[in-house]
Amino acid sequence: MRGRPIAAMAAVGAVALGSISPPARAVPDRSGTHGAVPMAAMSGVPAGTVPMAAMRPSAVFNVPSGSAEEQNAIAHHVNQLTAGAPRGALIQIAVFMFTSKAFAQTLIDAKKRGARVQLVVDASTRDNDAYRSVERALGTSRKNSSWVVACRGGCIGDTIMHNKFFLFSRTGRARDVVVQSSANLTTRNRVNAWNNAFTISDARLYRAYGRYFAALAARRHERDHYRVAHSGRVTAYTFPRAGDSPKTDTLYELLGHVGCARGTAVRVTTFNLSRTAVAERLWSLSHQGCDVRVIYTNLSARAHEILAQDGGPQLLNSHYLYFDGDGDEVDAFAHSKYVLIDGTYAGRTRKVVITGSPNYTEPALRHNDETMITIEGADIYGAYQGNFARLWQAAQTHYQLNGSVPDPDDPTASTDD
Repeated sequence: MRGRPIAAMAAVGAVALGSISPPARAVPDRSGTHGAVPMAAMSGVPAGTVPMAAMRPSAVFNVPSGSAEEQNAIAHHVNQLTAGAPRGALIQIAVFMFTSKAFAQTLIDAKKRGARVQLVVDASTRDNDAYRSVERALGTSRKNSSWVVACRGGCIGDTIMHNKFFLFSRTGRARDVVVQSSANLTTRNRVNAWNNAFTISDARLYRAYGRYFAALAARRHERDHYRVAHSGRVTAYTFPRAGDSPKTDTLYELLGHVGCARGTAVRVTTFNLSRTAVAERLWSLSHQGCDVRVIYTNLSARAHEILAQDGGPQLLNSHYLYFDGDGDEVDAFAHSKYVLIDGTYAGRTRKVVITGSPNYTEPALRHNDETMITIEGADIYGAYQGNFARLWQAAQTHYQLNGSVPDPDDPTASTDD
């Protein structure tokens, strides 16, 4: 089955970050900033090389309706960063689902050349060849420098370990690299699902993520592990967060800083939205005059009822199915979780991106292990805005995908499970 042509769009955005002051109940780390510089596109990067551009603040998207390169963009990006970690470097990864044979081999190769490789996954992903090969190679004892930890019923929270982040002490010539993504390391997330990943080299952010990773690996359950870390123009939040009211709903709080008097634009992409407080706030912003659009894959009945009221946002279901030329059923859907704000925020004109691993559900806020970040800057916002526009078009027209393309980083040239 061949997908219909679609105009090419850069998979990577450039960033020149501004300033942002989101609300925080936890004590923030305000010291230090990290300068940002424009980045080059990752398209066509040879295997085994990690250019300096890959370390600069960037946004990478995989596009199911695009080329094979675009479908594989995030998987290739993290694979190249891992391949670029030298002897002695520390690689720490927390990911919910992991079935990629190509990435498994890259992790094994990293350990063989002397990098320290540490992986935390949800126990539900253990029953596949890719994970088993990594577990055999790294072992499960945290007394060693490399290991795998599989958490059942969450690592810190009590439901699932749902994170998708990657940390590199060194890769290429860069240090303290953080990748925050919405993507699992699976074929379905690579080929059928729209996802995003934000990458930055930032020492303070890297240390904050490192502390959270250590807490995940320790597997000590806590009802509340809400932490807020500021570094320059980026803020990171860790979950679960205790509470039982919208006042302790981080996304609800952030949306509360949006002003609509000048027609602020709010764009939302979510795999699952069921928190009624968030739905009510989005409807309220639209009712107040903000231009609000929501792309969703799953929407609870109550959230849909709230958002569909008169004066509410434009809603578009991203999930569509069709039969390809071979008669096989194919589905496409948004798996990204991000909010874009262009206009008045906290009393100033700003362009803000909120993204991470959490769906907009009660379990994601109160029970799961999750991370979320806010970023400000016209270039990063522009990259996400372009991705939103392309997803909106694909969901409206039901663009046919290009099929299950091979992972180019897989030496066997076959798709992973």
